Amino acid sequence: MTNPSRRNLPTALIPAVAPVVAVVTGLLACAVAARSSGAMDPFVFVEDAGPLVRWSVPLVRVGHDVAAAVTVASLVFAASLVPARALSGPRMRSLAPSAPLRLAAGAGLVWAVLALVGVVLTFADAAGLPLSSPALGAQLQTLVWQVDATRIGLLTGGCAVVVATGAVLARSRVAAGWLGALGALGVMVLGLASHTGASDDHETSVDAMALHLLGATTWVGGLVVLVVLHGWLGDRPGGQLGVTARRYSTLALVAFVTVGLSGVLAATTRLASWSDLGTPYGRLIVVKSLAFVALGLAGWWHRRRSLPALDAGVGQRAFVRLALGEVAVMGATFGVAAALSRSAPPVPEDLPDPTPALAVTGFPAPPDPSAVAWWATWRTDWLWLAVAGVLIGVYAACAVAARVASARALVESHRDDSQAGRREARTVVPWPVGRSVSWVLGCLLLVWVTSGPLGVYGRVSLAWHTALLLVLALVVPLLLVAASPVTLAEWALPQRDDGTLGPREVVVGVARSGAVRALTRPVTATVLLVGALVLLHATGLLDLALTTHPGHLLMTVAALGVGALWATGMVGPGGNGPRGSRTLLSCLGALDLFAFAAAAWLARTSTVLGAAVLGGLDLPWLRDLEADQRRAAGVILFVVVPVSVLLAVVVLLRSQRAGGRGR
Repeated sequence: MTNPSRRNLPTALIPAVAPVVAVVTGLLACAVAARSSGAMDPFVFVEDAGPLVRWSVPLVRVGHDVAAAVTVASLVFAASLVPARALSGPRMRSLAPSAPLRLAAGAGLVWAVLALVGVVLTFADAAGLPLSSPALGAQLQTLVWQVDATRIGLLTGGCAVVVATGAVLARSRVAAGWLGALGALGVMVLGLASHTGASDDHETSVDAMALHLLGATTWVGGLVVLVVLHGWLGDRPGGQLGVTARRYSTLALVAFVTVGLSGVLAATTRLASWSDLGTPYGRLIVVKSLAFVALGLAGWWHRRRSLPALDAGVGQRAFVRLALGEVAVMGATFGVAAALSRSAPPVPEDLPDPTPALAVTGFPAPPDPSAVAWWATWRTDWLWLAVAGVLIGVYAACAVAARVASARALVESHRDDSQAGRREARTVVPWPVGRSVSWVLGCLLLVWVTSGPLGVYGRVSLAWHTALLLVLALVVPLLLVAASPVTLAEWALPQRDDGTLGPREVVVGVARSGAVRALTRPVTATVLLVGALVLLHATGLLDLALTTHPGHLLMTVAALGVGALWATGMVGPGGNGPRGSRTLLSCLGALDLFAFAAAAWLARTSTVLGAAVLGGLDLPWLRDLEADQRRAAGVILFVVVPVSVLLAVVVLLRSQRAGGRGR
């Protein structure tokens, strides 16, 4: 007879095989791609650190990327995709499954070690010092934070250390979710710093690369985790492999689309024409594209054949065999990508003689707004255009789903002859059109602010920057919050009953959490808004927002986030009643006082905010920075006061209406 343990030995080895397959195929593909493209040739204008360092940089990057992908994906599985036992209270507070957390801790440790090794190798490569050089250690300690690539490597390694440590200590889904978000940030930072040239496609390139890395990390790492944990999932009560695989398949489809679109956008910034596909750099892109199509077909086969079989409790071996083949192809694409990152693109990343504005902000100097139709100025910000498009599409789909659900409930209630059923029939209503209009207007305003004249001139002028910031913090969030997206999510999104967390559980759970409730109290939200504005302009963060893309992106996200908390506190249900109305009116009055004080200070002070940056742009139409700052003072009053007055009117009308209902 055959020994059962020997018969199951190959299946037991699969958890170790999946990541090894990804790394080995990645190393082989990286070596072949780098050799064929000349990426490993010695540098011409700098000292050569030797073949060991040159070859180690991309090869270590392959292992680094696979470990990072497994870490982030394991945390995503622990936070939402694997069914977990629900405790009392919201399902988000349930215990996270232990196996994905253990996998995240181990992979995170490998990620951290390889990140730090990569920092040493990258610095040695840039400095032209072999690893045996006695000067390497001293120079590394002195200059490691001054080199962009090594500084980013240290930040990524720090994220990996925190994530790995947190995964050991984490017990809840919420903790796993926060750790996954931190890990995703550590991955995206690599994309934001991947191209540091002065070309005017700089921000498009880094945004596309950040999304590309995030999508690839979720997609590739998720499949590796699914293969590694397939036995554990199959042995759990109820056989959870089918449920988890189906939930991952939905996430993988989103990641697939993200990788494809961001990859095309990134390629357009590095290739000038179709003929560039014949260059060594272009040929590597073609190889990645073919692998992408093959993986898409494999994913289609999974959704068509494998998932129904797993739901039926059969087909595990066929699924694992196909998934291992996918993992091998995915690992190879990671290897090609590592070689691609070291290859010179046909379109140079640096301009030979950039203007001061291009060198500082990353964009050509805009024309004098008084001499052109400034309202028609446009420079597409593809990131926020994509965000707005997705937000409009998702909201429209949810609004349609809410109307369908309302119609279905109406039909069911008409079939019910009871008195309760007739009452329900009278209360079922479709989603209000006015809220949908508010959402679309908010998204369109977001696009106009980030791509239109405020986004263009806000990088070179304090007055325009002030208008950009205040519209992002006060106007756009008000329109979006007035559309009641959380309520729409409760109406339209289905509630999962399989123990996993879906969009509805996450959106509603976060919005209804104690932390968000505390931050959206009117007084707290107003203090947070004012404090954030003061912090930006009273520290060096303003210079970072004006001169660096990560700084500008962080400012935009923070303005929208803090503004959303403030808008929720102002127009949320907590302001009903006389006491709530008095609190809201007091907060609006305090905001107006702050606006007048800030405007007076800007108009009278001799200190010019951002003078070192704005003065170095050498714009012929912006010589008087003090006059520009006085215009910024006027902008504050022009934006803040009308918004406050409008909200005060809304508060009074709501209070009057609530008082009428009370009588």
